[in-house]
Amino acid sequence: MDRPTDHLPQIPRLFRVTAWLIMPAAFGVLAIAMGQDAGWDLRNYHFYNPYAFLHGRMDYDIVPAQVANFYNPILYVPFYAMVSNLPPKVVGFLLGAVQGLNFPVLFSIAHRLLAPLHGRKAAPFGFVIALAGVLGAGNLSEVGTMSADNIVSLLVLVSLLIVLANYARLSCAPYPGVLARVAGAGVVAGLAAGLKQPTAIFAVGLCAAFLVVPASPKRRVLYALWFGLGVLAGISITDGYWMYRLWVKFGNPLFPYFNDLFQSPMATIGTYRDERFLPRGVIEAVLFPLIFTADPSHTAEIYFRDLRIPLLYSLLMALAFHAILRLRLAPGFRHKTHNMEPYLSGSGAGFMLTAGVVSYLAWLKLFALYRYIVVIEMLAPIGIWLVLVRLFANHRIRMAAGLIALVLVLATLRLGTWGRVPWGDDYFGVTPPALSDPDQTMVLMAGVDPMAYVIPFFPQTIRFLRIQSYFTGPSDRPNGYDRLMHQLVAQHSGPLYILYRSYEQDTARAALQAYGLQLQLGHCQALRPHIEAGLKDPLLFCPAIRQERKE
Repeated sequence: MDRPTDHLPQIPRLFRVTAWLIMPAAFGVLAIAMGQDAGWDLRNYHFYNPYAFLHGRMDYDIVPAQVANFYNPILYVPFYAMVSNLPPKVVGFLLGAVQGLNFPVLFSIAHRLLAPLHGRKAAPFGFVIALAGVLGAGNLSEVGTMSADNIVSLLVLVSLLIVLANYARLSCAPYPGVLARVAGAGVVAGLAAGLKQPTAIFAVGLCAAFLVVPASPKRRVLYALWFGLGVLAGISITDGYWMYRLWVKFGNPLFPYFNDLFQSPMATIGTYRDERFLPRGVIEAVLFPLIFTADPSHTAEIYFRDLRIPLLYSLLMALAFHAILRLRLAPGFRHKTHNMEPYLSGSGAGFMLTAGVVSYLAWLKLFALYRYIVVIEMLAPIGIWLVLVRLFANHRIRMAAGLIALVLVLATLRLGTWGRVPWGDDYFGVTPPALSDPDQTMVLMAGVDPMAYVIPFFPQTIRFLRIQSYFTGPSDRPNGYDRLMHQLVAQHSGPLYILYRSYEQDTARAALQAYGLQLQLGHCQALRPHIEAGLKDPLLFCPAIRQERKE
């Protein structure tokens, strides 16, 4: 029954063409059909950060994108270039097509894992499973957006595919060649972690999974070490410059995160971690997939439903119970129910499942935010089938269970949305107000609503200061940026304006008052960019004047 994993049946040409050409194009069309991205993060930093990086404004403007101002901008530079030079629908199509490349990589992974069991049928079978993998609520909600969880996922999946493609060599191949391949897989995973740091959980999972490969203990440890070195090299390529820059400026390469350890005076002493979704207590942690299935607000800011991860989790629990039960049964029965063991150990199935479990546990400890495990969502249908293979020796029962799982997941699927607007002639549609003296103008920003995306459309001589946000704001314990902004405002002699969301007017007044300024409501201009077509409260751009000193 078993076939060597390094001699796989060839994938038919029709499947290859469909996977590599038609499916990415289909996702590009889907991105256009779903509408233009208008999400919170896009309006906060996806467009502003690469603009500031490319135009040398990281120290000129003062944290207009709040905490996200310090995220690595490299990932978003291609997006900024596309928006600046291409029609919006072309940008959406290209984003969707890139995200659609997850399918052929996922299909290659599925085919490699299924071929030892299904032979020539692995191609159509793997195609269906890969299709189910990309039709997840998390992935589909981000199609055509720059949230990037389903962009960096490509690198994670490629890293896994490299390991699986060389899995048969891990047990006894000569060291130089196999170590180079393992390290190469680590570099690819590290590139993803460097571009978007939460992706590091998958590098951790993949590294740990080498400890279960069918090789000697020495080889296992050596593989994990070389993979880890590759990860560090990959991170240094995509994030080394940015981390160095943060280190030089703040003494914290992850600024402002973990500032309780680095204690940079430019930020408050604290972790700055988003702990809203972390499970409270052991019971909630153990039942977390079931809890967020009942109430998605435990793991996301938007409503969605997708049963694949809870189903996989439940099946893994059943598999663990099954393994414990087998230990208490007669040896003859154990042998009978264990006939899939060679397949599971020799194909890389155990490696993938182990990597997924460790990555999930790291995610649960650090984030518990659903969109950060889009990779696990994509791999979940493959994982479900692998567990069913282990649980059910009977082919018909296994197929019936797999079909029921597929129908259940797809029939109950409910997508969430991060904000979409109809396509326009301009991606953002920002028309800045006319200013009499832009070279001497300073704009203050207040409230916590995202608005940094408007800055690239103003004259570049204007300096923007975020005097109130999730990172800065009037308080009895100002951070270094608060003190810097007080100094800059006090020294400024030209026109002053304030930009804020209309429903945050009280916040804007209070922030201005802390700077000795007051709002001139009668001269406000409402900004209604195309990107905010779905929002009822406009941005207000108002003059601010210095308060008269009382004698």
